[in-house]
Amino acid sequence: MNKITKVGNHLNLEHGIKVILLELKNIPKKPGIYKMINSSDEPIYIGKAKNLYKRVLSYTKANKLNRRLITMISNIQKIEINITNSEVEALLLESNLIKKFEPKFNVLLKDDKSFSSIYISTNDDFPKMITHRGMKNKKGKYFGPFTSKGSINKTIETLQKVFLIRNCSDNIFNTRSRPCLQYQIKRCSAPCVNYISKVEYLEGIQNVINFLSGKSQNIKKILSDKMYEKSENQNYEEAAILRNQIYAISNVITSQNINYQNLKNLDLIYMIKKQNHCVVQMSIIRNGSNYGSISHFPKITDYGDDLKENEIMSAFLNQYYKNNDAPKLIIVNVTPEQKSLLEELFSKQQKHLVKIYKPLKGFKLKILNDLEKTALQNLNKKLFQSTSNKKNLFNLSKLLNINEIKKIETYDNSHNQGTNAIGAFITFTENGFEKNLYRKFIIKGLIQEKTFKFNDDYSMMEEVITRRFKNNTTIQPPDLVLIDGGKGHLRKVQDTLNQIKNHKIFVLAVSKGRDRNSGNENFYYGDNKELFLNKNDPIRFFLQNLRDEAHRFAIGYHRSKRTKALFKNPVDEIQGIGKIRKRNLLNYFGSSNGIKKASIEDLEKVPNINKKTAEIIFNFFNGS
Repeated sequence: MNKITKVGNHLNLEHGIKVILLELKNIPKKPGIYKMINSSDEPIYIGKAKNLYKRVLSYTKANKLNRRLITMISNIQKIEINITNSEVEALLLESNLIKKFEPKFNVLLKDDKSFSSIYISTNDDFPKMITHRGMKNKKGKYFGPFTSKGSINKTIETLQKVFLIRNCSDNIFNTRSRPCLQYQIKRCSAPCVNYISKVEYLEGIQNVINFLSGKSQNIKKILSDKMYEKSENQNYEEAAILRNQIYAISNVITSQNINYQNLKNLDLIYMIKKQNHCVVQMSIIRNGSNYGSISHFPKITDYGDDLKENEIMSAFLNQYYKNNDAPKLIIVNVTPEQKSLLEELFSKQQKHLVKIYKPLKGFKLKILNDLEKTALQNLNKKLFQSTSNKKNLFNLSKLLNINEIKKIETYDNSHNQGTNAIGAFITFTENGFEKNLYRKFIIKGLIQEKTFKFNDDYSMMEEVITRRFKNNTTIQPPDLVLIDGGKGHLRKVQDTLNQIKNHKIFVLAVSKGRDRNSGNENFYYGDNKELFLNKNDPIRFFLQNLRDEAHRFAIGYHRSKRTKALFKNPVDEIQGIGKIRKRNLLNYFGSSNGIKKASIEDLEKVPNINKKTAEIIFNFFNGS
């Protein structure tokens, strides 16, 4: 565990300063990052500097240190450095290392996942339109980001209804011999079976691109002209379809359009800090449309009241735009520390000029201040939840006679008669469910075993616990492990933790109880001791909630694995067959079944398939 010495221990502060002075002998006056390491060999703070020597030296001036820095320095055992070529490079490395190690004294962006975008595969003959999250390394067009899953799904659904664009994978598209359900419900024009010409289909794609590029009124005019033309020619049924399409498009436009004058692409960021809590409210504007608003709650230390607002804003921007595209204009209510440096970094990353701007008057200040009320409401709601969460953690620690519970990990497993076996855990702190600390595991040993027992939960739990805690230094261990199981599961997890020398972690098991009904659970800990809780005890509801969230997360992952297995193509398992050869084979034979029936001579007729490869494919399907 990462134990932190509380503020006020003068001897520890003196020791920390001595460590710094000793380390300074080997620290150059160059740009780079520095890591403050504690006695458990864990980074407790990571910082960057233009001049490493000068920056680290500043920590030795005891009279200028606030409570947060005094506590941090009191826990230093050594300092590690990485020299970089420039301060901008150091800023980027700092962000990467903070994400990896999550040091206690850094500001941490809890949910640093990128948002979803709409992706159109314009390089395909018949492009698809799907949601995309992550690196934008595929060729095509991206529109977003959308902060709301509901918003992006509604937009795609509407555009599919209007322009009949496919959303299937290339594998499914290349192997269709008849239209799928999407065609039947009038959301696709079935280009897979040539029900639409390439020219006509690409016209629909261009309309989608124009709409998402902010030319929505142009699209409405095109559809309106077509509707009146059909009506004049007495094609009333087709005119009615076009009327419905115009209505659907208008609904999307109304929900996204707010008058931002000539501002087309920008992010609005409003930050409020109260003691150790902070909210960053964001609105994302792209192509003149509002793609949604979202609240972020950066994690600041127990001594967060010592942190300045410009420090928090700087840390937030650096971590947020590591995974998300920065627009040309970022409007903020707090000017970040290192503003010029951040602008330089973002401009290099995005390959266009990025400006961070704090307005003092005018329209930009007005639209920024519109976020203040929402930000304040969300922060107050978070403060209320935090108080409730702290109370539950405190009361549970008293019941179990544990000094302090700050973090709980809850584990669950799932499989279907031994297939697609997975394990998972969720994380809970005073901030609630920490979804960026949820983890999934594919059960490797059990999948390979031929004699898998249906109820072999013990082995599954042993593997997951071992993989989670053995040699894992990137995620801090919890104070309490909660498992879904009885006394046997409790012993298995305790034994596993003892074997990997993590015996200090407290384990609590929750079993289904009589009739497997909610409210009849039994709770076990220690040497099979039972924790007795009344049916209406808030702690019982709290533990049920943790178990149910872990179950939801594990089941969701298991279902996705099972669905992927159902649609798995046997061609994927053939050694030496990549995407291009696979596409050529499926285009030539129509399906994996067609490939299976083909002779070596037939296989050789496929582009990019020589005799040796043809023999490999033939032998794969025919068992030679």
